[in-house]
Amino acid sequence: MIEYKLGCNFDMKLLDEIIELNKINPEVQITEVYGSDRAHAALTARPEFRVQDISAEYFEEFVKKAKENGINFNYTMNSIYPYGSKVQIAYHEQEIIDFVHWLERIGVYRITIANPIMLEIIRNKAHSNIEIELSTIAHIDAVTQIKYYHDVYKVNKFCCNLNKNRNFKFLKAAADYCNKNNIIFELMANEFCAVAGNGYTTHCIYRDSCYMCHATNHTREDAMLLDEYPMKFCTQSRSKDIVTWIRSRWIRPEDIKKYHAIGINHFKVTGRTGTTEYITKIARAYITENFEGNLIELWKPLESITDGKTEAEHDPLFYIDNKKLDGFIDFFINTEHNCDDYVCGETCTYCHKFFDEHIKEA
Repeated sequence: MIEYKLGCNFDMKLLDEIIELNKINPEVQITEVYGSDRAHAALTARPEFRVQDISAEYFEEFVKKAKENGINFNYTMNSIYPYGSKVQIAYHEQEIIDFVHWLERIGVYRITIANPIMLEIIRNKAHSNIEIELSTIAHIDAVTQIKYYHDVYKVNKFCCNLNKNRNFKFLKAAADYCNKNNIIFELMANEFCAVAGNGYTTHCIYRDSCYMCHATNHTREDAMLLDEYPMKFCTQSRSKDIVTWIRSRWIRPEDIKKYHAIGINHFKVTGRTGTTEYITKIARAYITENFEGNLIELWKPLESITDGKTEAEHDPLFYIDNKKLDGFIDFFINTEHNCDDYVCGETCTYCHKFFDEHIKEA
């Protein structure tokens, strides 16, 4: 079975939509939703103004409804540096412990963390056995990292480093280890994070800095400081070259089965700060493994973070027919090509050639 973890905006209507989507194919299910609340924004990797402002009572009702319909709730406690300093973490330690116990009481199934200090608090201070997922932010780059977290902290779910999405040699090894040890290995599907130059793309060098800024920004005005650092680099780098979008590490709905074939059964669909209409649209594409339209629309527009517009109000700068990417990923599967070993656009030009031969209009 293929299982999805879906970003959650705490709209009860979204749960209704998920329940209907899960009727489409019993072998492809949304089994988990993830999100966090504004009252505890310091613990999450999203700025306060983007996190839903809900009451504890509403939160509990949402988790209850999800659970009653076979959907686990995953609380994203995934700030790369909670509260912004070790001093503040120590100051808020008992508050964190009490919150973890409350999450358990209301039926939260799993917590996602990015900083091992949260594991120390959850496992050794709160003495909680709640299920734990390691965030993609934590950069799982080696199979032995998985073993360490599992052995020492009883982490049994790992969202892989986004940069590994096309490294099939690593993916096969990690999936094999996890499947043999009853560990869940998960990939992010609709994430396009990267930084691009003139004719190249690389795993974003601003990514950690970006998450630190996210965690400490409270308002839109905060996000706009220092010339919108670092988000402006993201939006501008993708506006100059259409091939940038192809070189990013996304997984199309149509290609999920190819990852499933090597033993990967769990996928994360991003967009938890999006509208219910957007989240549902993307979830349907992955459930049905079919998306008609612009590849770029699989990702929530970065500009919507600060301009307040919905996804539907944005017009992408480029149009890439998703269906014309059929077969694109086969090169990486068949050759076990590792992008990290090449200079993008110089010693490897595969993405450019594919664009010219299959997508570029005459």
